Amino acid sequence: MLLAQLTDTHIVDPVADSELVVDNNQRLAMAVARLNRETVQPEVILATGDLTDNGTPAEMDLLAELLAPLQAPILALPGNHDRRETFRTAFDMPWATDDSHLSWVVDVGDLHIIGLDTLRPGSHGGLFDEERQRWLTEALDASGDRPTVIAMHHPPFLSGIHWMDTMRLHGLEVFGDIVGRRANVIRILCGHLHRPLTATVGGVTTTVGPSTIHHVELNLAPDAPIEVIQDPAGYQLHNIDEAAWVTHIRYIDTGHEPISPRWSR
Repeated sequence: MLLAQLTDTHIVDPVADSELVVDNNQRLAMAVARLNRETVQPEVILATGDLTDNGTPAEMDLLAELLAPLQAPILALPGNHDRRETFRTAFDMPWATDDSHLSWVVDVGDLHIIGLDTLRPGSHGGLFDEERQRWLTEALDASGDRPTVIAMHHPPFLSGIHWMDTMRLHGLEVFGDIVGRRANVIRILCGHLHRPLTATVGGVTTTVGPSTIHHVELNLAPDAPIEVIQDPAGYQLHNIDEAAWVTHIRYIDTGHEPISPRWSR
């Protein structure tokens, strides 16, 4: 099985545009075009939040237009830059809750995917409160022994990039305790940090996908300034079989195409 993951696309309404480092909308269009050229098409595309910059109806319309060419179906979660009211109407998802959080559960082949909405309105940080703790526990109980993936926007760990960690997931310690008791949770997939990271949470490998736009500068000093950088952007491809889970990063906008060197002939 092949899963793709897009995250932190931050689509903007050009009329209400703010200061941008790159052309956010063009970057998503390039990612979509590259996804459609993958020699093996993913079963599904996980979109793990901050898909728009402000969550306005105009931005959601632009997002829908840019995602429309994708050949694979989309499973989407809101991030702190999105709004639940516009998100719910934009995506046809099997929402498992009311408007308090837009979480869902979907089976893709033999894989059980739980989408956990961590949005905390009015805050860039995420929230894993008692209501979501109960919901996730019940969803995991219902998963039985099926291999299960949890997708969420806010990573359930501290990155070491101080200014990003001020926008962390509140309740991450409880999250680790809940997940750590479940042998069938095989991966946690996140966004939010605008750079690829790997961590272990509750014994489960946890990855953060790269944004399609700018990245957060890697500076682990406690007093590091807020800086972003135009590192190569892209998306992740998760290749899953009985032997292993392998994650690849597909970079876009590098200016280079594959070549066949002479020694390969």
